[in-house]
Amino acid sequence: MPEPRDITVLIVDDDPVVTAALHAQVNRVLGFRVVGIAHTGQAALAAAGRFAPRLVLLDLHLPDLPGLEVAHRLRRPEQPPIDIIVISGRKESATVRAAMQRGALYYLVKPTRAGTLEQTLLRYAATAEQLESGDRFAEQQEIDRIFRTLHLDQGARPKSISAATEQAVLDALASVPEDVSANELAGMIGVSRATARRYLEHLADRGLLEGRPKYGPTGRPQHRYRVR
Repeated sequence: MPEPRDITVLIVDDDPVVTAALHAQVNRVLGFRVVGIAHTGQAALAAAGRFAPRLVLLDLHLPDLPGLEVAHRLRRPEQPPIDIIVISGRKESATVRAAMQRGALYYLVKPTRAGTLEQTLLRYAATAEQLESGDRFAEQQEIDRIFRTLHLDQGARPKSISAATEQAVLDALASVPEDVSANELAGMIGVSRATARRYLEHLADRGLLEGRPKYGPTGRPQHRYRVR
C-alpha cells in the first residue's frame, strides 16, 4: 500500500515492456508509488476511477482511444483532480500543443531516460507541494519560480551549476533515507565541501530540496538537506 504522503501514479501505455520499465523507474523515486497500469484508453479511465491517482503518465498511442481523448476525459470537471504528464514518441508541434491544451503539465519524448523521468517527477513534486500550501503568493517572482521548476527551465541554472553534478546530487540524496550535510554529500559524490554546499543551496532555492538547521551543543547550526 502507498504511504499516506506518496504521490500515486497511473501508467498508461499499450506496450507492456514500456509500462514495466516505467513502473520500476517511478517506484525508485522517493515519494512516488505506482498504483495502476493500463494498456488501453478504456482501462485507463476505469483505473483512474478506481484508484484516483494523483498523476497519470500517459502515452498518446493507444489501441482503442486516442491518448488526447483520454486526457480530455480525465480532466473533465466532474472527475477528481488529476495531473497528466505525456510520454510519447510523437514530436509534432501540433501534438505537443494539443496535449498542452488538454491539460498536460509536461511532455516527455520516448525513449525517456530514467534520470530525465526522475528529475521531472521530483520537480513535479516540488511544484505540487508549493501549490498545495494554501499560501497567497506575494510576488510575481514566486509564481515565476513555480513555473520554472515545473517546466525544467535550464536557462535558470547559473553557469557555476552543471546539469550532470546537479543530477548526481539529486541521485545521491534520493538514495539515502536520512538528510545529509554538505560535508557528507561531498564524500558521497566526490566534490569539495564548498561545491556540495553550492549545489545544495541552489537545489533548495529551486524547491527540489528541503533544508533545515540542526543545532548542536555549541557553535553554529549545521544545515542538512533532503529531497522533498
